Amino acid sequence: MKAQRIFHHYEDLEEFHAGMWRIVRGQRRKDYADAAADLMRTPDEFKEAMRKATDDWPRSCEANLTAESVNRLAWLGHAGCCLSVGSPEDCTRMGWHQLNRQEQDEANNAANEVLIKWLLHHRKQVSPDLLSSLL
Repeated sequence: MKAQRIFHHYEDLEEFHAGMWRIVRGQRRKDYADAAADLMRTPDEFKEAMRKATDDWPRSCEANLTAESVNRLAWLGHAGCCLSVGSPEDCTRMGWHQLNRQEQDEANNAANEVLIKWLLHHRKQVSPDLLSSLL
């Protein structure tokens, strides 16, 4: 049996109210990208920011982490950067491209740890195939 994706209206998502999808312009874009890159370069702090997202944003996590079409690692990184340094999603993507390959791998490993923990805690809400593919 395949678990069903959980949907929430976007106005009910914590990420919406936190400004993860807002548009910023000018120097603020670069400042947010730099702050996101700095956070992603510190795996322990980055992991803590993503853990905070899983604790503080339950509806956003349900909507995004039960969706098989979502890049869950990227979403967790965007959520962590938004909560920790206020970076909108597109600025976090800009920050990602400032990282070298090793830094990206370390950031992905941190996100993967947080994702697995969330999936294990919410195993009734996720596809068994997804869970087994990550373990």
